[in-house]
Amino acid sequence: MIILETKRLILRTWKEQDLDPLSAINQDPLVCEFLPKIGDRATTKTLIQRFMNHYKKYGFTAYVVELKKNGEFIGFVGLLVTSFEAHFTPAIEMGWRLASQHWGKGYATEAAKAVVDLAFTTLKLEEVVSFTVENNSRSRRVMEKIGMHHHPHDDFDHPKLPKSSSLCRHVLYRLSRAST
Repeated sequence: MIILETKRLILRTWKEQDLDPLSAINQDPLVCEFLPKIGDRATTKTLIQRFMNHYKKYGFTAYVVELKKNGEFIGFVGLLVTSFEAHFTPAIEMGWRLASQHWGKGYATEAAKAVVDLAFTTLKLEEVVSFTVENNSRSRRVMEKIGMHHHPHDDFDHPKLPKSSSLCRHVLYRLSRAST
């Protein structure tokens, strides 16, 4: 089911045939540079099921992103209830993951802006957050382009990662409905 359309993209719910293209993305070392592990097919299947269950429970999720011109699956962008406890939770987090061959074309920003509109206009959320590893400049740029703000006092160690991990320290960005 199509949820959102932008000038170049379609954001929709998940289908069984999305497993192969998402598995390919999840096995790309460039895409997984700032993730704790590279996802295999079974992990990807579990992730898709999590997204589908989240949609049934909350009415929103991480959505498939397709190119409008040819229907190509290029990744996902969306909203999830944060699945761990931290100083900023409970929260709704915005996240994205696109195939590396589609980086640098503005797709993540375009899709994320549409999801921000969904969050504040349709879902009437008060705030969304996004977080990533400190060194993930690509994701941080998307956060800034969609109007999110970083306050260093909000940065945190991700509770699902060991303190010794180079991926443990995260930066937190926020966007409130009042600021849009």
